[in-house]
Amino acid sequence: MRLAGLCSSVFFASGIAALAGGLTFDAASVKMSGPEVQQPYIIAGGPGTSDPGRFRAPRVDMSYLLVRAFGVSADQLVAPAWIRNAGSPNNFSIMATMPPDTTKEQFQLMLQNLLVERFHLVFHHETRNFPGYELVVDKGGPKFKAVTPAQGDTRDFGTTLFGGMGNAPHGADGFPVFPPGSRVIGVGDPSGQQRMKYQERTMAQFIPNLEHLIGSSQGKSVADGYPQPRVVDKTGLKGKYTFILEFQGAANLRSTPPEAAPDPGNGSPPAANEPDGAFPSIFTAIQEQLGLRLVKTTNVPVDVIVVDSVDKVPTKN
Repeated sequence: MRLAGLCSSVFFASGIAALAGGLTFDAASVKMSGPEVQQPYIIAGGPGTSDPGRFRAPRVDMSYLLVRAFGVSADQLVAPAWIRNAGSPNNFSIMATMPPDTTKEQFQLMLQNLLVERFHLVFHHETRNFPGYELVVDKGGPKFKAVTPAQGDTRDFGTTLFGGMGNAPHGADGFPVFPPGSRVIGVGDPSGQQRMKYQERTMAQFIPNLEHLIGSSQGKSVADGYPQPRVVDKTGLKGKYTFILEFQGAANLRSTPPEAAPDPGNGSPPAANEPDGAFPSIFTAIQEQLGLRLVKTTNVPVDVIVVDSVDKVPTKN
């Protein structure tokens, strides 16, 4: 994995140390998941769900398990190539039970210990520097207003991506129509043009997605092992908002990355790296469409999980 930046400190934590926490599932089944497990692969249960005492994952890979166990993003994993390979045949089926009042943090420790026990996971923590930006309000203020969420389900419905509109019913804004609730709807095309609708989202919910949009628009995908930029919220915006963001992805961007182009002198990413397509770069879109601005800042120290070793096949139940 090509993680840039210096290691400012290293903290070692072995599998034995993890087990010393003493938190384990009441019962757990772990086995290889083969082609007999058919889609959809619905992961369900656990803390914060309607079935908090039982976790079910019929087909998941090691990358997912590590991300879930440590509560990190995929770019915070330094792991062997087979773990980063999205097409790896090493998939697993896991079922586990726990007390219904188990917290998210306790669940993560239980899953860590399960990986140590069944896959002989050995890992350690490192602090590494990731590219950093500050998100601030531009001159004239934000170009969107707070919304009052409709009564009903308050869950975060995550992101739904469409390769095209197809036959889905859609509104005047060109997006598929979904019920009220906090969600992201994305529509893209092969040229790299992206349209994203953020529905009833806070800035805290928007920023993790924005971090990946910046990285992918620069041709530095998390799937290729690049650390995604970290964005610090300096907007002071506290409400929930609905807005649309249209920008050009990596497909038609010129080759000069922002960090290599001339700095205009105000701390903002240079405007010279505009895409050749009809949509602006993510930096320009944030400023022109949202009334916000991304300002390059010092690197951000981030905790990284380094996998020293882990088995490809779990021990038998």
